[in-house]
Amino acid sequence: MKAEIIAVGSELLLGEIANTNAQYLSEWLATCGIDVHYHTVVGDNRERMIEVVTRAQERTELIVITGGLGPTEDDLTKEVVAELLSRPLYVDQPAYHRIEAFLKTRGRQMTDNEKKQALVIEGADVLTNEAGLAPGMSVHTSEHQYILLPGVPREMKRIIADHFDHLLGKETIKSRTLRFFGIGESALNDRLADLIRTARNPSVAPYAELAEVRLRLTAKALDEHVALQMLDTLERQILDEVGLHFYGYGETSLPEVVLDRCRAAGLTLSAAESLSGGAFGSALTDIAGASDVFRGSAVVYDDAAKVNLLGVPQELLDAHTAVSREAAIAMAEGARRLFQTDLAIALTGEAGPTSNSGRNVGTVYCALAQERGTEVLELTYPAFDRGMIRLRSVKDAYFLLIQNSVSTDKMGKS
Repeated sequence: MKAEIIAVGSELLLGEIANTNAQYLSEWLATCGIDVHYHTVVGDNRERMIEVVTRAQERTELIVITGGLGPTEDDLTKEVVAELLSRPLYVDQPAYHRIEAFLKTRGRQMTDNEKKQALVIEGADVLTNEAGLAPGMSVHTSEHQYILLPGVPREMKRIIADHFDHLLGKETIKSRTLRFFGIGESALNDRLADLIRTARNPSVAPYAELAEVRLRLTAKALDEHVALQMLDTLERQILDEVGLHFYGYGETSLPEVVLDRCRAAGLTLSAAESLSGGAFGSALTDIAGASDVFRGSAVVYDDAAKVNLLGVPQELLDAHTAVSREAAIAMAEGARRLFQTDLAIALTGEAGPTSNSGRNVGTVYCALAQERGTEVLELTYPAFDRGMIRLRSVKDAYFLLIQNSVSTDKMGKS
């Protein structure tokens, strides 16, 4: 099914408010396996609204309209759609009584304009609005479905949440998001090209994020259990191909997964940060409950700090520089001693714009110290972006923990 989202409101065209509704609706429809082909914004003008909705009828099956359901004269959405469908408007009694009761709490009588909010299109499924006064509507014809929603974001979102199960039909729609790190969107698409191209139900949709990729899987079936089985099968096919880069589900993040797995395994964690300047620890402490796992981070940007705080030998730094495998190992082991933790991460490298160690800008060493020994990951990033080098190094450190020290065998499925 193809969909078009129409946002109604002259204030959108004037730039007075941002069209956040369209973003939310696109995300919602994507989770339902519906492709949004067009976004349209139109002002509060009858002729232009008729033109826009008529064009949408010619190119999509599902038309979602936000805005224009209020009490003022320029709120024209339901009138325009009713006219195009040759259907009358009538007063929905539950909506009318809801408005009336609200006005009584304010000591006011209902005006004709306020009564207008209770008008609905004949034959529409009325979508009660528990966050406002004007109800939404879902109207079906032989060729189209029209969903009319308020323009106020909290009202629109509440209606979708309250009517989600039947708003788009009787089929059960289930989605699942898989998150990947260490593989770019292009490489992931290449590895999964045949699957992405041929999958229809369930479908696969890739989304690139900062140094990460996520896949949204969506299945439709008459039975929820069948839909979930379809997702399980597709997930197994994907992980058979790119499972080494998989780290979690849904809206989770690399630091959240690290904390969850450490917590479940009873492991404590610390860090020694030179290159990252505290970013590794900061992302962890942004998460409530991080103190269950994370004991602290030593920000040792200067060589003297590495020596005095972590006990890194000066002669080691003189021989190998602070940007070296040897320095990363000593930093990680020093942090593990200092904070008395099971695990310790160390990050050192050249973020640029110039090199102080003789190593190329973009060279990073990430060490992981634990009881069984210390391992080092040597990384090379493009040298053009200092911020991206630091960000990628922190995410690579989290992924190193996920891959090598916090065993998923102890955890089960994450």
